[in-house]
Amino acid sequence: MSVVGTLRRCALPAAAAAALLIATPHAASADVGGGNVSVGWSIDNTPSSGMTNITFPVTVNPATAHKEGIYFAQQYSFADGMGYTGLQPRENSGSNERLSARFSTFTQGATTSDPLCHEGADGGPGVTCAVDFDAVYGHRYDIKVERTGTDTWSGTATDTVTGEATHLGTYTLPAGSGDLQGSQGGFVEYYLGVPSCAEMPRSDVVFGGPTSTDAGGLSGTSRANYEYSDCVGESGYQAENDGAGTHVTRGFVS
Repeated sequence: MSVVGTLRRCALPAAAAAALLIATPHAASADVGGGNVSVGWSIDNTPSSGMTNITFPVTVNPATAHKEGIYFAQQYSFADGMGYTGLQPRENSGSNERLSARFSTFTQGATTSDPLCHEGADGGPGVTCAVDFDAVYGHRYDIKVERTGTDTWSGTATDTVTGEATHLGTYTLPAGSGDLQGSQGGFVEYYLGVPSCAEMPRSDVVFGGPTSTDAGGLSGTSRANYEYSDCVGESGYQAENDGAGTHVTRGFVS
């Protein structure tokens, strides 16, 4: 398992994670790994018991390369356990643009009977759910992580322009795992190798501020932090605030 994969699963405190991430070496092969951008999110006034749902808005803009290799993700934590969800570009199918959604947990003892899911996540314990679907780049997708039963959680991605909702999967956590916590991190990742940083495929994404319907309605912010791993300072990385969200661009090749 890669250092990056290990770090994003462990949900280290920010200071410790930053120290380890900065120390990550370049890939030893002729190719370089694409590297990542760290993103952080938080929701103010989260109840001490946690939340039963969080919605993460994600807009994959048209300038993003329509090919495999990029992951726009937001992580989330339970009182005991964590996971992530997000969108990955795919090649067009005829005239249809395509995205792939992920909805995973890295919680020991998690189970699933959903046909979109299988047990195991990034080579460790947990559950991974995945689905490819026709999409429109430039539309905002609201990705909702929601408790749908006792210790059972489901994911949904809704196109906020058309209203079309895509089921992402369902899994069940061990009893006592608790509800969703009010802050975590996310990332923009290029997970395939490239011959050089100058040939990095283009990423163009807006992570909106997360929201929850709990406690009468809660809202928060998403902010980009820094690049890490490969191609730091060589990827054309830029980030700027976009209201409660963050607009991140990286790479060159469409």
